[in-house]
Amino acid sequence: MTGTAASQLTVTPGPVELRPTVKALPAQSRAHNRALVLTTLFHVGPQSRADLARSTGLTRVTISELIAQLVEEGMVQDHGMQPEGRIGKPGSPLGLVPGAGNIIAVDLANTTTAHGAVFNLTGQTIAKRSLPMVGATGQVAQRVVYSLLDELLPLCPGRVTGIGVASPGVVGADGVVLTAPNFAWTNLPLGQQIAERYDVPSHVGNDANLAARAEFTFGNAGSQGMMIVTVGRGLGAGILLDGVLLQGPDFAAGEIGHVTAIDDGPKCGCGRRGCLETVLSLPPIETAMAQNDRDQRLAEIGTTAARVLAPIVSAFNLRELVFASSAGPLPKPLLDAIAAAVMQRVLPTNAANLIVRNTNLGREAVLLGASALVLREEVGIG
Repeated sequence: MTGTAASQLTVTPGPVELRPTVKALPAQSRAHNRALVLTTLFHVGPQSRADLARSTGLTRVTISELIAQLVEEGMVQDHGMQPEGRIGKPGSPLGLVPGAGNIIAVDLANTTTAHGAVFNLTGQTIAKRSLPMVGATGQVAQRVVYSLLDELLPLCPGRVTGIGVASPGVVGADGVVLTAPNFAWTNLPLGQQIAERYDVPSHVGNDANLAARAEFTFGNAGSQGMMIVTVGRGLGAGILLDGVLLQGPDFAAGEIGHVTAIDDGPKCGCGRRGCLETVLSLPPIETAMAQNDRDQRLAEIGTTAARVLAPIVSAFNLRELVFASSAGPLPKPLLDAIAAAVMQRVLPTNAANLIVRNTNLGREAVLLGASALVLREEVGIG
């Protein structure tokens, strides 16, 4: 599972399907069917060869060939005979081997602290580390990332499948950070540089997009329509529609932090005024939390934020509006105010099935998203 810089992620502009859902046509690659089997075992759990054939639509011959290869690689193992009680010859359940690989994930979304973790292939945490990053920009910020990776690599108990990094800003093809103003990064080939430095496949993605991947891969997010909003020192969003991650032709889909929420509002780091980031990010939330009338102030933040969020919910007919932050869940008065204001601003049809919630993945949503990126690109699990 280890590799070189040649294994870099190539991001295709526009939508990216996160999970294979049907068997491949004859003209398609064997890799698709392999990914379909691994993804099924990842989400459903141990299954017999017959169950896998029924779940995937693949023939039993194809399943047997794929399983033989995966067992030989150490990716899949036999879990023993199925319990009695089923009609017919009992099958032997097969499941993923969690320790078949290790994934190193780095979360830079907070911009004041770099968080890192080592995960196994099922998303279980093996080790965690953090390093301060306050004020770090340019090559200094890069060195913090390298220092964190230097600490995490020795903590991997086995082979390293890949490294995933979640960066704020706009991230384009081949893990190039096109712009990350908080770190003063422009056209930085971060993925390639990490891969060359550590001789490990490395992938970089936008933090909000990766949080959306995490909800889809490790959480219980539905595939019909979801937007996850990452709330840190900045603000971003990742959008999933019908199991497809929207990126846009300029890789900037979901960059809602600099949409104007208040005319002539507070000055933003981008130089404009009243951006959503000046309303719904950790600094204003922390300020509101410190006041005696905090519930009222949090409600005002939520009501103002809804001016930007409601049109997006309506335009994409979203079913879920999810919030994630390394600082923890959004306070209940804030979340309730967002939900109430959004539902008042959209048609009853849009509001009827809308769920507004904090992520189920806690503070590790973005970290798990960086892990999910490696799982998809290096293992085929979506």
